[in-house]
Amino acid sequence: DVLVAKNIVSGLIDISQKEQLIVYMPMVKDHDIISKAHRKGADDIEKYLDEGKDVVFITLGCPTVYATCIYVHKLVGKDGYATELVPGVTSFCAVAAKLNTSLCEKAEPLTILPGSYKESDRFLDMPGNKILMKSASEIGRVRDEVLQRGLYAQMIENCGLPGEKIYKDLRDVDDKSSYFSVILVKEKEFED
Repeated sequence: DVLVAKNIVSGLIDISQKEQLIVYMPMVKDHDIISKAHRKGADDIEKYLDEGKDVVFITLGCPTVYATCIYVHKLVGKDGYATELVPGVTSFCAVAAKLNTSLCEKAEPLTILPGSYKESDRFLDMPGNKILMKSASEIGRVRDEVLQRGLYAQMIENCGLPGEKIYKDLRDVDDKSSYFSVILVKEKEFED
């Protein structure tokens, strides 16, 4: 993930003369491990800020939607430093564009939730379109819940990144997928 974000930025600006700090964000469920990593990331960033330097924290997508960097951002802000969030293109907007479809039209509601959320089936029964993000560890369960309901759904794994895969039919999705998998569920059929 670090190299992907770095490659995206280096394609836009010259970062060869910039100091670079890697902030480790473990993808584990242990809250203590995660909290310590967030604190260490904030402390490392604050060292640069204390030297009067500006710091940019690069993340894939938008930092305001299910982004791990937001926790470090909050800590740095609570520690009294000025912070600013710069919006990015959310993965689900990129997925909809890649699928050449809208996320919602007219009065259609849109529900966004992590696919790993254990009660995602409850949301699948709600009206409107749905986005299921970061479903990797639960992709088999989520896929089956969508298929059992006969919903219209498509998925992109690694949208806009190396290894991108488009699934027009969820029956083609294996029980394992990338962390960067996004499923778009619609009330109406996708238009080709």
